[in-house]
Amino acid sequence: MTTASAAPLTRGHKKKERTRRLLLDTALDVLAADGEGFTVADIATRAGVSHGTFYNYFADRDALVDALVPELVESFAARSALEVDDADPAARFAIITALGLANAVRNPEIVRVMLRLEAAQRALLGGTGFAHLRQDLADGYAAGRFDGPPDDGTLDVVIGALVLAARRIVDGQHSANYRRTVVSRLLRSLGVDAGEAAVLAKRAVGAAR
Repeated sequence: MTTASAAPLTRGHKKKERTRRLLLDTALDVLAADGEGFTVADIATRAGVSHGTFYNYFADRDALVDALVPELVESFAARSALEVDDADPAARFAIITALGLANAVRNPEIVRVMLRLEAAQRALLGGTGFAHLRQDLADGYAAGRFDGPPDDGTLDVVIGALVLAARRIVDGQHSANYRRTVVSRLLRSLGVDAGEAAVLAKRAVGAAR
């Protein structure tokens, strides 16, 4: 039996997707510049569309924000995890962490929005954006690479440190040395020897440039 292929997008569908993307990108710009105190009118005016056009895509301002949150969280955390395949849990943790921090250097406006948007911070601190992290910590513990099981306290320490480091980076602390320090300290907090932590951090940050 032959499986029918997906129908190609029509010109109308492509235009709708472009308009939706325009509204999301405009919201990112407005959030980065002004924070959460924006209105539907602000977004529509900045995007050059009518209020009616906005409501064709999003029920209200909150619906637009809800659509942004998964993108922001993925750009900071989840996407990095998908890029890494390393058998050593400690090396994997170092590389994923370094990639997340490098993303803050490359895309400060995106991370700045994430840090200013309460819903995105809740998603990060609640573990949604770091779904891979608990498993990585569990794998490291099972392999004898990390001390202690991946409890909520450990997750809070790691995620909190990453969020604060991202804030410092978008505020101008771009140096590779700073990022190496963050990765190394996190590895040491998990039980990795200081010397090895420094080596893993240096390698990971160098690869994440």
